[in-house]
Amino acid sequence: MAALVQAAARALLGHGAPLPRAARSISCGVARVPHVKEPPQPKQVDRWTEKRALFGVYDNVGILGKDPLPPPQPQGDFKAHPKDLIVGPKWLRGWRGNELQRCIRKKQVVGDRMFVDDYHKLNKRIRYLYRRFNRTGKHR
Repeated sequence: MAALVQAAARALLGHGAPLPRAARSISCGVARVPHVKEPPQPKQVDRWTEKRALFGVYDNVGILGKDPLPPPQPQGDFKAHPKDLIVGPKWLRGWRGNELQRCIRKKQVVGDRMFVDDYHKLNKRIRYLYRRFNRTGKHR
């Protein structure tokens, strides 16, 4: 008993391990009031700043290779079709399809020139996508 009193005295003075606590706390039936965070106040935003007003103006330069507002030209005087300006693998330019179709097309076009590891990974991806498309989806 004396050792217990000494351990309690040391714990109160901060010189030792505290006394073990009970697994459950004893409640008097009064619930704690939860802290409710208030939503932040709405910020006043100027929607017509120069940065917001000109957002996306030059996006077509990367696609078409032209100025955003070129001078008017007569109809039929096109220099290049936008499809021809897309950079990428030759077997993907101007072609549409899902990932399985893209992998099959890649295998048909450049499969004989691929490294062994890349060809193996491509075949694994095709097998996985084939099983996935046949088991799930709205095309079933």
